[in-house]
Amino acid sequence: MKKNRLLLTALLLLSVAILFAGCGTSPAAKSLTIKEGVLMVGIDDNYPPMEFHDENNDLVGFDIDMTNALAEKLGLKVEYQPIAWEGIFEALKTDRYDVIISSVSMTTERLQNFEFTKPYLANGQVIVAKPGDTTIKSPKDLAGFKVGVQTNTTADTACVKYVETEKINFELTRYDDIIQTFEAMNVGRIDYIVVDYAVAIDYQTKHPDKYYITGAQLTNEPIAVCLKKGNTALRDEIQKAIDGIRKDGKLSEFSKKWFQADYTNNIDEKLY
Repeated sequence: MKKNRLLLTALLLLSVAILFAGCGTSPAAKSLTIKEGVLMVGIDDNYPPMEFHDENNDLVGFDIDMTNALAEKLGLKVEYQPIAWEGIFEALKTDRYDVIISSVSMTTERLQNFEFTKPYLANGQVIVAKPGDTTIKSPKDLAGFKVGVQTNTTADTACVKYVETEKINFELTRYDDIIQTFEAMNVGRIDYIVVDYAVAIDYQTKHPDKYYITGAQLTNEPIAVCLKKGNTALRDEIQKAIDGIRKDGKLSEFSKKWFQADYTNNIDEKLY
């Protein structure tokens, strides 16, 4: 009888072990170069509509919805690491987090120094004006005006290159946060803003009486997940997850939610 009880107990313990083994992280998650089943994500949390805090101080935005969906696919939890944009890439190099999912534009320079997934959102640097202003037909028309950008962004880089290579003389003003650039234009400190197309869409949609996206575009630089150079295993697993939420229709759903249109398909990957 005692032996039977011991055998029964052993079988029960084995069954429980098998049950809980089936509830663990996914096979994909186990292959990732991360710790304790948590994906550490670097973000600039003051960049609406991509990532920002709402009136309840909850972290929301397109990238947040997408990241949470990716983590679910991978069987991981997410821990966001807010950081000022000017230090976001250096912190990735020192392993403060695993990835940056924060409206990171792909550029030829960044491709040399970091790993990237395939782009998940169309993007380029566009010029925002006030409604009724028809002055800007091309970047060259910025000559003689005051232009605002967020510091250390690709908008900043693009403007500097236009000044240096195209010899377009305009006054460039840098701000720590993108919100400050729009506030500056509201009060007349600057004439135009150069910013990600995704952000411009959000401001124009919410405030059509204040902002207008001109037809002039300085660059084409789609948005992707950024990783430390050499971290190809994690990149490939995240790419599988991106492909999965695209196939599920979630990526398109998130784009329509935040931009009122789908900018996640037929992305122009040619950088300029």
